[in-house]
Amino acid sequence: MKKILPPTLASFCLVAMLVLHWLFPVASISNAVLVIVGLGMMVFGIMLAITAEGQFRRTGTNVNPFGLPTKLVTDGWFKYSRNPMYLSFALILAGAWIALGSLSSFLGVVAFLVVTDRWYIGHEENRLAETFGQAYEIYRKQTRRWL
Repeated sequence: MKKILPPTLASFCLVAMLVLHWLFPVASISNAVLVIVGLGMMVFGIMLAITAEGQFRRTGTNVNPFGLPTKLVTDGWFKYSRNPMYLSFALILAGAWIALGSLSSFLGVVAFLVVTDRWYIGHEENRLAETFGQAYEIYRKQTRRWL
C-alpha cells in the first residue's frame, strides 16, 4: 500500500463509482436537489483537503502517511477530527455518490472507507503513538477518528 497514496486511492474509487454508475446503475434516483447537495459536499471536501494539508505544511510536518511525523498537529481541523484529510476524501466520494444518484456507486465510498481505516489510519496511529507517546494518547482520547 505504500505506493498507493490516499489521493490516488480516492481517485481510483471515484473512477470506479463512475463506471459502476454508468454500467450498473442500481436503484437510480436523481434530481436537482441531490445533485446540488452532492456537489456541495464535494466542494466542501476539496476545501477541507486543501486547508488540512496546508496546516501540515505550515507546521512543517510530513503529509505523506508513510513518512515520519515531525510534529503533532492538534489545532484547526485536527481539533475536530484526527483525520480531516481522509474525511475530506470521504466527503468528496459521498458527494459524488449523492450527485450520481445510484446505489451501485456507493461501493466506491465503502471501499475507500474500509481501505483507509485498515491500511492508512492504523499505520499512522501506530507511528504517531511511537513518536509522540503520551501527547498523542491524550489527543487520541479527546478527538474522534473521523468526526
